[in-house]
Amino acid sequence: MVYKKLFKVFPDDRGYLNPIDLEYLLNAINKPNFSLSYQLISSSKEKNVFRGFHYQRPPDEQKKILIVHQGSIKDIVFPISAKKFSDIHEFDLEAGDVIVIPENFAHGFYTKSSNVLLQYLMDKKFSPENYTGFNPKKYIQSFLPHSEFIVSSKDKSLPELPF
Repeated sequence: MVYKKLFKVFPDDRGYLNPIDLEYLLNAINKPNFSLSYQLISSSKEKNVFRGFHYQRPPDEQKKILIVHQGSIKDIVFPISAKKFSDIHEFDLEAGDVIVIPENFAHGFYTKSSNVLLQYLMDKKFSPENYTGFNPKKYIQSFLPHSEFIVSSKDKSLPELPF
């Protein structure tokens, strides 16, 4: 579920403020009992950075709330059981937008602007032994064949997409 402009950004000549009322957030996305167990901040200085497709296996699968604080991204989610490219969902997000990512969904994004700042709120803590994902190469070649992306060696070493 995507929520556009859920938060206001207050810019001035020094930078910006982006206050977040967590009670308002959880009620707005209809998740009043969401257990906030883990937070992650993601910063990408460059445009065309690709991060993902990550998820955690049971018993540590995570529900995620992603808040865009700065910049713009193409957000990509799909069920980890997906069998075809048409199961992939893409969303254009910018500062003030929120997306809720269900458990058992792989998640990734690429930066459409420089200086992207994201905040993840998750219902379960990071589990190194259950953290995994899919290599984004097949997705990039299929959907963005003429684009060059900055992808970590860790993401390049993940298993190929199953479709």
